[in-house]
Amino acid sequence: MTDSEISSVPIFSQTVDVLIRSTGRPELHKALASLAEQTHKKLNVYIADAAAIGLTISESLPFPVQIVTTGEKMQRSQAANALLKSARSSLAIFLDEDDWLLPGHISKLLSSLAQEPQAVLAYSDTRCIRYDDKGNEVTVREYVHPYHPEQLMLENYIPIHAALFQLTPETRACHFDTELDLFEDWDFWLQLQQVGPFVHAPGFTAIYLIHGDSGAGVTFDRPEIALKTLQQMLAKWQIRWESEQLQKLWGYARQIPGLQSSIAQLIQTHAIELAQLKSLHQTQIQALETLRQSQIHEFQTSRSWRITAPLRAIAEFRRTLSDILFMEMPRKFSARTLSALTALYKNNHLNRLFQWVPSSVKRQIRNRLMYLAREPRHISAPGVQPANLSSRKDQPVKVSIIIPVYNHVAYLRECIDSALNQTYSSVEVVIVDDHSPDPLVKPLLQSYASHPRVRLLFNDSNQGISESQNRAIIAANGDLIAFLDCDDVLDRQAVDTCVQYWQSDTVYLHTGRINIDQAGVELSRIHFADLPRQDYFAENLRAMYATHLKIIRRDVFAKVGLFDTRFDSAQDYEMLMRIAFHYASGSFVHVPEFLYSHRLHAQQTTETQNSKQLQLTAQIQAEARLRQNIRNGDYSRFVSIIMLSYGKHTQTLEALQGLKKTVHIPHEIVLYDNGSDQETVNFIKANIDGQLPFVRVIYGDINLGPAQGRRKALEHAKGEWFIVFDNDEVPEPGWIEELLVRAESHPQAGAVCCRVTFPNGKLQFSGGKVEQIDPQDPVIDLGLHDIGKPYTDLSTCRFREVDWCPIGATLFTVNIAPYLHDGYPNTFEDAGVSFALKKAGYQLLNAPGALVWHEHITFHSKVDMGEKYMADRYNPKMMLKSIATFYAENNLIIKDEYIWRENDLNKMTRAQLLEALHQASLVKTSFA
Repeated sequence: MTDSEISSVPIFSQTVDVLIRSTGRPELHKALASLAEQTHKKLNVYIADAAAIGLTISESLPFPVQIVTTGEKMQRSQAANALLKSARSSLAIFLDEDDWLLPGHISKLLSSLAQEPQAVLAYSDTRCIRYDDKGNEVTVREYVHPYHPEQLMLENYIPIHAALFQLTPETRACHFDTELDLFEDWDFWLQLQQVGPFVHAPGFTAIYLIHGDSGAGVTFDRPEIALKTLQQMLAKWQIRWESEQLQKLWGYARQIPGLQSSIAQLIQTHAIELAQLKSLHQTQIQALETLRQSQIHEFQTSRSWRITAPLRAIAEFRRTLSDILFMEMPRKFSARTLSALTALYKNNHLNRLFQWVPSSVKRQIRNRLMYLAREPRHISAPGVQPANLSSRKDQPVKVSIIIPVYNHVAYLRECIDSALNQTYSSVEVVIVDDHSPDPLVKPLLQSYASHPRVRLLFNDSNQGISESQNRAIIAANGDLIAFLDCDDVLDRQAVDTCVQYWQSDTVYLHTGRINIDQAGVELSRIHFADLPRQDYFAENLRAMYATHLKIIRRDVFAKVGLFDTRFDSAQDYEMLMRIAFHYASGSFVHVPEFLYSHRLHAQQTTETQNSKQLQLTAQIQAEARLRQNIRNGDYSRFVSIIMLSYGKHTQTLEALQGLKKTVHIPHEIVLYDNGSDQETVNFIKANIDGQLPFVRVIYGDINLGPAQGRRKALEHAKGEWFIVFDNDEVPEPGWIEELLVRAESHPQAGAVCCRVTFPNGKLQFSGGKVEQIDPQDPVIDLGLHDIGKPYTDLSTCRFREVDWCPIGATLFTVNIAPYLHDGYPNTFEDAGVSFALKKAGYQLLNAPGALVWHEHITFHSKVDMGEKYMADRYNPKMMLKSIATFYAENNLIIKDEYIWRENDLNKMTRAQLLEALHQASLVKTSFA
């Protein structure tokens, strides 16, 4: 196609040549991936093999790729010229292999050129970043410059991949000067500017990565080479610029002092006005407070107030008495009664007496007392409610500043002192040393041991940044958790300023920062005031900007979980993406003030760390997109949710409605009625079967027990993965996203369990653990992680691999029907399944962000088929058979207080115990 034919084609339909200089860096794949995501799809890519390594591209890409090579190594300018010579289209853009473009970059530049036909080049804004040793993106510099030809003569403000330029006969005469060791792209722009004007397309769509020896134009620290190159540039261009251009350049330079003076005067004027407004505001507040106190005094000294005082006292007495009689007394009495009866039950001398009491009666008494002794609900309905911090007018919100320490002793004291010297009164500093090998660190930290606002923690071994931060968060007492790296510094008013910006619904706050060098000298200032901040999830998915200073509301971790140790060095980014997924963007606050000094020094990063951080960033973004896709119903696997019905029909309907609200992926719910009475069956037929289209109901004639009932349901399941969900559970929003992402991120995962919580806010479990009572003895205790702890206790929010998964609200990546059989009549089938999966090489995991409420029968005074359910569920003979089956399969004997006492096992010898298990295994499973 000739140039005249090309010019007749609309610019949006034209092909763009992308020119990449490469030395074979691993970052090349990310640059190519960013091209694949461009909204403008007509691309030709030319890659210069500058290192002459025989570069090849093996990945499948949606555009043609041509390798440009001379068979010899090429310098940067030589490689650029070779690419320009190879380009065949009328439009071109350079892209270095370690940089990348945001999806709309090329389309936006094409639009700008279409609107300014006379322009030869369009450019966007560029963010220059680097990764610190924790994997956080650190903005080193931002190029945001409207087009001024004279300013381009003074400095280069257009990074090479920010610009799309036209390839015409005139611009093709321009080339890269091979005599320049630096600023060769600036020289190229000046040549193009001689051909025609440029146009600026505002908005950040180009990312410039600084690492290793890259980014010379941004962070170059060889002044002698820079000076030499500038002299070369001046010698070259002083004879090329025409007198009119030089006059404009001088005029532009003469305006700068005047502008600086005007700006300084404007700042001073506004500072005076602000001080006056603050003084007037304070005067008004004092006047209103004086008036309020005067009115209160007048009212409280009135005759009517004195006359009604006895009535108010009587009313207060009645309220107190009512609380004691109808709330506090029954609960305390029931708790003490339950404790006393439990102690008697466990007394070996009284064991014979209790044998005369039927086990079903004992269970009913226990549950009734537990119901009466239950603590009030922490919340009015299932759902994690935020703390209203702004309402605490009489007491300042406590802020815990977390400082994880690993070496950096040279900067450590300044860091800690900056946290302790905050102007805000209610601050504690929690310091955790991650087993620093530098022997000077521990003595320095111990010098703060007696400080009343310091909490010192020392790891016995190196745990990594995530676990260290988790330990500090759990130990912290603050409502707000602030994060400070041990080589950085806080402004004295940092916390005070942030608390002033904090709103009642805020969950995450971040500020501007100052980059400083090793000596504390300011290098640059980074703010995000120009960003839209309309969708924190989508915006930070492209590149993290919600960073230093970070403050997170404590109860957020109870919702999303603590830091995941898989992402050490990028853990802050992964945490941000989880919070941004679960909370609305209105819950995020940006403080446009520079309150955090981030130190840049040589000990922070290496090329290996940079590569790891890039990989982790890609993984974090992939998991974040997966969460979002699952929420939107876009998921590649079909999931079967298995639910048993045995009485509790009202709760069954509530559980199904909870699933309907929270599950949007392709799925089915197989509801198997496990021999319920006619009332329950009639309720299901009237309210569920045929009424809820996503539910398939199967009716069983008799109660097969939980294991066999679930096996029957699984035989009808069509899914690739399976979730066993009890019919008295209600899920929190976001539960299934966290469950599935946890499983998808671990290829060997066989089961993932939720964090299951009783209505009183206490944990039932966050996974199962096994404790061997005696290393030489096969007797084990099947324990539960975090049982009885409040769900707000952040120690329950750790990511962990578990020993076994309780079966309610648990995802399985394989069909577990073969492991469910009549050997487990009424209990321990989940332990049997878990041990079978572990033998097959699968991992068992928890998902702390997947929260489910368990409306257990204990917390309800009356439940449909309650007595029948209790008699079958806690039938001690059938439970003993389950222990016998587990022993036969795993050569381990489960020790359970209730089962052992009801079957009189405690006094047996080992031989007698094994014989009792053998006899129990022969008992026919039946709940008739």
